[in-house]
Parts: sequence; C-alpha cells; structure tokens
Amino acid sequence: MNNKDYYNRNPKGTNQWKLRTDKELQAIIDSKPRSWTKKDFLGEGKLNQKKLMTRKETDRKTLKFYKTGRTYVRNLKDHFNHSTEESVEEYRKGEIDFETLKNRSSTIKWRNKMSKNQRKIYDKKIYASIKNNKEKLDAKRKRQKKWYDQQKDLK
Repeated sequence: MNNKDYYNRNPKGTNQWKLRTDKELQAIIDSKPRSWTKKDFLGEGKLNQKKLMTRKETDRKTLKFYKTGRTYVRNLKDHFNHSTEESVEEYRKGEIDFETLKNRSSTIKWRNKMSKNQRKIYDKKIYASIKNNKEKLDAKRKRQKKWYDQQKDLK
C-alpha cells in the first residue's frame, strides 16, 4: 500500500470550523443598533462594512432581525413629501390610516410624472368607467362640491 493513497492532511481534525449557536448569533444581532439589516451584518450594507456573519448564518430561520430593507422612517418621510396637506392633517388626527395615506401619496407621485395630455386621457378613461354607475357618480360630485367649497373658504 502506497502512503500517498491514503494521505489525510489533517488526521486529528484540529483547527476545523465550529458553527456558532443561534444564541451566540442572536447576541451579536442584539448588540448592534436595531436599524441594521441582514446586509449590514454581512458587511454589504450602508451602516457597516465589516463582515460579522456569514450568508449561511444570516439565512437561519430562528434568528430575529429587527429591520428588513428600507427603514420605516424613510418611507414615512417620502409619503409625507408626496401627500397633500389635507391628507397629512387627516393622518395626524387619526381620521385615515397609514395605508390610505400611502395610497394617496403614491397616486400623487405617479400622476406628477405624467404629462398634461396623458393625465387628461387617463381622467377621461376613469370618468367613462364610472359614468354608468349612478352611486359612484353622485359620490364624485359630492367630493368635488365639498372641495370647491373649501377652496372658496380659503380665499
């Protein structure tokens, strides 16, 4: 038997990689700010450039990361910037929830990107879809009348 055929470079198994437990990894996560995402622990994020965990460790289902993706505060500021003053005031009073504010702001942001002609065509299409429904048409007229009355009061 040739000695090279069964050569093991590390027969005692010393200096092998030891897996960190979930408790150890969760302690690392808890020691850092709650605004860190998985990418920050991998060293790929904006808040940290040093690798603290491996990809396999961050993929464990038992770990609890506090933030995923963009932060809530950034999204909230974006929605406030693209909302009307009335919508923001209604949200602060508690008359509408965050989902409604988000939908309104995204609609305004989307419509602002349109040209005047595109907006006119889109409005005609929407009006044609509600023209046959008397309830929707009456609700639209009431909203418009209320808005015009508010504009008169402001002047």
